[in-house]
Amino acid sequence: MVTESSDITTHHKSDLASIFEWMPVCSLIVDSYGIIQEVNQKAIQFFRATTKEDFIFDKQNLSNMIIDSHRTMELIRQICKSDEPVNKEILFRRFDKTIAGVDLNACLFPENPKLILIQFYEKKLNNQIYIHELSRSFRREAQRLKPYLNKPGKNILEEIITNDANEGTATKMKPVAIISNERINQLTTSFPEFSSNELFLCGYLSLKMSIDEIASLTGKTPNCLRVSFHRILKKTTFSTGKEFLRKLEAI
Repeated sequence: MVTESSDITTHHKSDLASIFEWMPVCSLIVDSYGIIQEVNQKAIQFFRATTKEDFIFDKQNLSNMIIDSHRTMELIRQICKSDEPVNKEILFRRFDKTIAGVDLNACLFPENPKLILIQFYEKKLNNQIYIHELSRSFRREAQRLKPYLNKPGKNILEEIITNDANEGTATKMKPVAIISNERINQLTTSFPEFSSNELFLCGYLSLKMSIDEIASLTGKTPNCLRVSFHRILKKTTFSTGKEFLRKLEAI
């Protein structure tokens, strides 16, 4: 017996492949179950895969790639019900395990409403990371001057380094749309004493993201996030960080 999904693949595979050869942006086609039917060369490059087969066989469902996998079917249902293209900000985990923030545009395939065309435009997160790397390098180099300065010079140097560090941590964490309102509401109910930034940090952690991944996404330094996590932990009754993380991941 041939499944509906197999019929779609059989009848459209060759046509989709030829269409995708010239598309200039990262594009996927999935069926109404989230199963990937076709990808273009840009998608292979963007997700850092080796071949198209990585998607079809190893990562055949969109939910395996979206960080918040529970939202995959919610997203697909929204696309299927909408007469207009759907735009979302989503986090994806690539084949090399790195996190990519993307602007997702999706709509039903014009000639077959059982297929969904999805295109991704990567968000420019690397600029923040580059700035923080420059700042850290500056502080390291500046510290090398201390042995050669008199006391007033050392005081001025410390002031410069402190101001640079404060500017680097002053940027507020941006709440990326992957953290759904429902998840934030659940966290707010469980931990009403947390601030907005603390809730969003817990939201990322509840998606089983590492501190380094959150740092790359938000522009915060890993040390800054670890300090925030321990500050949050002190507001709870959990005895260990691992116990608290298990609670977050269960949400």
